[in-house]
Formats: sequence, structure tokens, C-alpha cells
Amino acid sequence: MSYQSSHNRLRLLAAAAMVTLAGVSSAGAVELTVARSVDADSLDAHKASTTQSLQITNLIFDTLLSMDKDGSVHPGLASEWSMADDGKSYAFTIRDGIKCHDGSAFDAAAAKASLDRALDPATVNPNLSAWGPITGSTVEGNVLKVSLSEPYGPFTSFLTSIQAAFICPSSFAEATFKPIGTGPFKLVEWTRNDSIQLEANADYKNVNPLIENPGKPHIDKLTFRVIPEAVARMAALRSGEADLVEPSLEEATDLKSDSNFKVYAAELSGQQMLAAFTWKIKPLDKPEIRKAIGMALNRDAYASIAFEGLVETADCPVAPNLFSTDEALCKTWGVTYDPAGAKAIMEAAGYTQDNPLKVKLLVHKLPGWDQMHQIMQQDLAAINVNAEIETREVAAFFDDMTKVNARTDGEPAVWTMGMSGVDPDYLYFLWKRPGFVNMGLNAEVDAMLEEQRKLSGDARTAKIHEIEKYLMENAYAVPLLSPGWGWLMASHAKVDGFKMGFMVSLLFNDVTVAE
Repeated sequence: MSYQSSHNRLRLLAAAAMVTLAGVSSAGAVELTVARSVDADSLDAHKASTTQSLQITNLIFDTLLSMDKDGSVHPGLASEWSMADDGKSYAFTIRDGIKCHDGSAFDAAAAKASLDRALDPATVNPNLSAWGPITGSTVEGNVLKVSLSEPYGPFTSFLTSIQAAFICPSSFAEATFKPIGTGPFKLVEWTRNDSIQLEANADYKNVNPLIENPGKPHIDKLTFRVIPEAVARMAALRSGEADLVEPSLEEATDLKSDSNFKVYAAELSGQQMLAAFTWKIKPLDKPEIRKAIGMALNRDAYASIAFEGLVETADCPVAPNLFSTDEALCKTWGVTYDPAGAKAIMEAAGYTQDNPLKVKLLVHKLPGWDQMHQIMQQDLAAINVNAEIETREVAAFFDDMTKVNARTDGEPAVWTMGMSGVDPDYLYFLWKRPGFVNMGLNAEVDAMLEEQRKLSGDARTAKIHEIEKYLMENAYAVPLLSPGWGWLMASHAKVDGFKMGFMVSLLFNDVTVAE
């Protein structure tokens, strides 16, 4: 999932909504109301493109595999799986006894039907490319066999993601799509731009290692309400009309110190913030200049001041908790905060207080990021780098960066960005030429990125580390913070067991609500 698409998901819909009282109904059913800024755009997991949509579809549908907090892959709908020696085929054994919400069986044949639909060009799946080079599938008993044209290392990681839902065939048996899955919740009603009502799947059996509850969710009814205005969402939380809400960064900071509330950051989101460079433009074509700029960046201040302590500093070019990520190892390759050393490098290169290096600091406008960029500007000034901040809205920013990164002359620029995903393969998306917004590097990196896709296990880990070492020792990017941006949730203290999983999934299976 690209940074750009993640942020396009934050577009507000100009709709108002009323909030209903959450709590315990007269029948004794445990209910939970969640207030969000926008509605889903689709409940068809093969057509959904926004995080807000995928957060809902991930509650209705299951994935073939699941991921633990250390990035290791575990069972999902498949109880076991194996890869052929050549890496070009996989066999997935579907768990026995899985039922769809309408009572129909979910078996290997159902899994194949869902996979075929996800890959069908007629479906227009926005995440089609992430499935990898699949050429076909077959069913043998309760085993789904998937063939690929070439090895694809990220395949099993992808099959854990909210982009890789498996849908019951009865969902698309007729012309009108019906969201029928095997997940912990089933759809009751969707009133567009107002509410989505779900109820617990009484037959649910959990195998996700992030979830402790082995069966049906503890809450019986889950309602998502659309409340576009942050002030109104907070009012709903404080009044008890909503149990869980999306707060702003400022509101989350206030709630963090109030024992009546809990604040949740997307620690397993796979999101990562980076500082990058127009490395084709002098003098940023020199690694030592890029390193000096990296040495000037006070990431601790960005985390504690700009993001109010709700994020952590990062040392790797990919997010913590993903396959092969080793923050301690990355730290040995990257730059450390050393403004005095950075200033000495700049002065040796001829950049002094009277003759500073002039750069653009090209950024996008988002909460937390704005203050981080102001601190960053001061950090750069301390090493004789005069950075002029130029701010654009997210979509316009990435359009502009595509042009800026193609240039080999003109004013150099430092810029910030982020990525998210469930596998370090997003390095391929960023750095293989032409790369994301033309930030691709060279033939050597292209070859390494291609090779890691064809490997698995320890061999793939070693190759990913080789890529990360190259990026960091040459200072093509400076890791900043993780999680990367404003996916926050807040609840009443009476709500317990809520978690945010990979790619900002919302996990309600363990949630209980105290009286």
C-alpha cells in the first residue's frame, strides 16, 4: 500500500451523522459504537481501495494466513502450507469445518473461486499487482494449489494482509454483491455515509496469533458511525454516545493523560517515515552531504515534540515488526544524530554560515508532520543548510515529486515520505527504477531487489539486509519514525482488549466492555 494511496484515504466526505447510544441493550447484548471520520467506499474486499474500507472488510472476511507481531506467518483459513523447492508453487490446506456467514461451507473449492475472482481483470482489483505472478490454481481434496510464473518471496506475507481477503462464493453468485465471509463479524446493515452495523459470528474460530479469544467475539453488535468533524467525534466519546473514536493528534495527547480514556497508536501498522533526497542534483549526489543532513536530524525531538510521544524513532528503511527487520543491525549502517559532526562535514565542503547550502524542504501537510518539518528546518540551519519549506496537499505533493526527482539540475531538495505494508518488499516499489515518484537508483539495486523476490527464509533475509545496508551506507534515505502518520484511536477506559493490527486493521475479537 503506497503512502499516496494511504493518505488519499483520509479525504473527508461531506456528510453528517447522528450517533446512537452504545452500551448494553435490553436483551443483554454487548454493543460497541465506533465513530470514524469517513465511511467505507466498498464492502467488496476485491474492489475496496481505502484503509477505511479494508478495516471493515477485514472484520467480515478472513485471510488465508495471519501474521504475528514479529512478522512471522501463521495459519489462517489455511491450517498449513508448503512451497515447492523451485518456489513456483504453493499448497494450502484449508481448515476443516469453516462456515460462511450464510451457513455454506468454505473449503478449497471456495478458496479457489475467491482467488480466481480476485485475479480476474474484470474485477478491477486495485491490489491486483500485490498478489504476485500467479498463473493459476487447482483443487485437490481440501488443498488449494497455486502456481506462479516465478518465485515470489513476499507471497505468504501478502496473504496475511487486509488486501488479501478470501470471500465466500455466495457473495458474488448473483449480479449484486453481498459481503458474505467467514470472519468474526457479519454484516447486518450498511447505510451509506451514516453507519455500518455488524454482529458477531457465533461460529467463529480464531487462529490469528494477535488475538487471544479462540471463539466468537465478546461483543455482540459492532456499529461504525460516520462523524466527519473531529470535535463532534470527541463530544460523542466524552458523552458516552461512542465507545471508540478516531481522535486528532492534539486530542489524543489530551486524552493520554486522562485516566478515563485510552489512546491506541498503530504500532504494528507497517508504516514508516523517511527523509529522502533529490540525489541526482548536486551536491546531494554526494553521499557525504546526504549523510551530514541525516546526522543533523533530531528524530527524538520529532517523536517526542511533533508527535507527542505517540510514535517511535526508526533505524531501518522498512518498518519494525516486518519480516527480516533488525533495528539494531540497521543502526550500525545508518547515521546517528551528531550535529557537530554534520556541521564539520558541511564546512569542509565549503558550506558555512556565510555561504550556506540552499535547499528546498518539500513536504506535505499533515498533523504532526507540520511541526516536525519546522524542527527539521532548524536542525538543518544549525549545519549551514538553508532549507525553505514548500508545502503541498498530499496528491499534489507526489505529482510534484515525480517531476522533481527526474531532474539532474536545479535547486536540490530534501523531502519526506512514508510507506506501509506487511513485507519489506515495498523496497521494490520505492527503489527499483523508475521507482516511486522517480526515486529509483541503479542497476545494482535493481538486481538486488529482483533477487530478494525470488528467495525465501534466511537467504531472503540476507538479501534484504544487503539492500538496506546499501541504502543506508550511501544515505539515499534516512529512517525517521514509525508508525508513520495519524492512525490513532481512543476509547473509554471501560473498553478493554482493543488492538490495532498490521496495515491499521482493527481487531475487536478480544474486546470487552465493563459495566
